[in-house]
Amino acid sequence: MYVVLMNQIIEERRFMFVNAYAAQSATENLMPFKIERRAVGLDDIEISIEYCGVCHSDIHMARNDWGSTVYPLVPGHEIIGRITRIGEHVKAFKPGALVGVGCMVNSCQTCSACVEKQTQLSTSCI
Repeated sequence: MYVVLMNQIIEERRFMFVNAYAAQSATENLMPFKIERRAVGLDDIEISIEYCGVCHSDIHMARNDWGSTVYPLVPGHEIIGRITRIGEHVKAFKPGALVGVGCMVNSCQTCSACVEKQTQLSTSCI
């Protein structure tokens, strides 16, 4: 969504909060946590997550075994869920459809990790 103010176009950013479980440190158990996410954009879909894989790499990251974890960390990827909302430009999906999401989604393509084809290492992509 854009707002015109004094002949300038200013992007209006809107966010939403979602419930998750996060590690706050390498030694604490996962605890309930709210994540701030950007709102559904024109080309996005919103998914109500029903199932989520937690693999060994998620555990290593939660425990900071590789020395690169940024906390809080919400482990889990490879999502299965139902579409709850779609952006205006989305034509291939409909609300209510069962969908799966892999571990790599929505990279910026401009940060150093993306430019170096190491998107999985990016901590700045939203």
